[in-house]
Parts: sequence; structure tokens; C-alpha cells
Amino acid sequence: MSRKNIFDVLEKKMDINYEMRRILEMYNESVIDNYTLEEYFDEYCLSNWKNRNRFLSTEEMRIKLNITDDDIIKSADENTYLFFLEFIFNLIWQCDMTMSENEFYTKEFNYLYENVQSVVDYLGYEVKVFGEQEKVLLVEKNAAMTAVAEIVEPNLAYEVIEYNHHSMKGDISGKQKILKILTDKFEPIRGELKKINKELESSTGYLLNKMNIRHNNIEGKNAIGYVKNLSNEELEEWYDEIYQMLLLCILEYDNIERNKKVGELKNIIEGG
Repeated sequence: MSRKNIFDVLEKKMDINYEMRRILEMYNESVIDNYTLEEYFDEYCLSNWKNRNRFLSTEEMRIKLNITDDDIIKSADENTYLFFLEFIFNLIWQCDMTMSENEFYTKEFNYLYENVQSVVDYLGYEVKVFGEQEKVLLVEKNAAMTAVAEIVEPNLAYEVIEYNHHSMKGDISGKQKILKILTDKFEPIRGELKKINKELESSTGYLLNKMNIRHNNIEGKNAIGYVKNLSNEELEEWYDEIYQMLLLCILEYDNIERNKKVGELKNIIEGG
């Protein structure tokens, strides 16, 4: 049996329950210019936050989200943990926007940020910031999603990323709504897309028409027996496939102009 060094031991598989309790402890102890994170947010950020709704304190929001200290201590549910981590990132982002030059983060606060980021990475999620909406979301890592979000208009980028949000799992109607929005992006590019990937264009259009997205395929004149008999889990699996296909369509279309430029460069090089 090979001997382990200290780094092998230190880098062993993460105990999420332990890490979340430690993050909770750091969250309560982290200080910004002599305020706890919650105290600073309540004092300087909450009243001007677009997403405050009617809440008067972080305590109220945590109760509503079921991420109080007791919830975190007693829970072993990943969704609860993700809500708490997302909540922390939103507080930190708002504090960053509000802090003046003479205010400062403590070492404990920096440890909190680093540990939260580490756990998010370990769980397979990434942080997406929407400055205009003043929102920070945690979404599953998805290279195609990230690439598409960077090339489409901001309001569509939010929809692209929201589809991958952990709270969307099992939300059939929510995913259907986003797919309808992405369909509006797909339609205008179909002609050009068909020239370079006819099969992808045709298959995507077919599924949008037949899987209860564009039309009601559950009942009425457009009803389809197969679709009608799908379980929610099966339908969601198809929606996730269609989502990936729509992302690929957008990326393929975006690459058309790039390929033209490469072709022009080839002609210049070969001709020279």
C-alpha cells in the first residue's frame, strides 16, 4: 500500500455537510468595516436593491428561503445549500457595489468568499452576474450555455442561463416558457442554418413543433399520443435535449461569419 503525503489527505473528497456548517460559521463571523455581512447589507444595501420586494431584512429573506441557521445545520439537501450559497453571493455583490474606498473586508470575510466559491465549483456550478437585474445566479456548468450567453442580447442571455438554474429542475412549465423564448431566436436564423447543418435545423424545428412547445400537443387538434403519454420526467429529458440543440443552433449560426473570414484569409494567404 502506497504511503499518502499530507496533500493527499488535505485534498480528499469534500464533506459537503461539514463544509456548509463551516461556511455558516464564517458567514456569521465575517466582518465588513466592523459590521457583520448581514448588518452591512441591511444598513447600506437592502433599501436600494431592485430585488428587495417587500422584505425589511436579510433575516426575513432567509426565513422565506428556508436557509436560516437552523435550516443549514439540520439540512443535508443540496438545493437548500445552493440557495444559501447563492444568497451569500448576492449579498457580497451588493456590498461590493456599495462599499466606499475606505471600507474594507477582513481576512475572515475573504476566507468566506474563497470557501463559498470552492464549494460551488465542487458541486459543478458556476456564478453568473446580471448587473442590470442586480442578480447573481448559480447555474450548472455548461460550456455551450456560457458561449451562447456571451453572444446574444442581455435579456436573452438571462433566459439562457436561467434554464440551468438549480431551481428549474422539475419545472416543466418554466422550461417550456424559456424554450419558447429561445424559439424566437431560432426562427430568424433557420434559413442560413439550413445551408450549413440541414439535419440540425430540421430536427430542432421538428421537436419544437411536436413536443408541446410551440403547439399544444397534449390536447386539441395538435395532440400527439406519444407526447400526451410522456411522464413529466421523460418530457423534461426531451426539453433538456431541445435546449442543448437550440444552443448549438445559435453557436453554429454565429460561426458562419467567422468561417467566411477564415475563408477570405485562406484566399489571401494561398493567393499571395
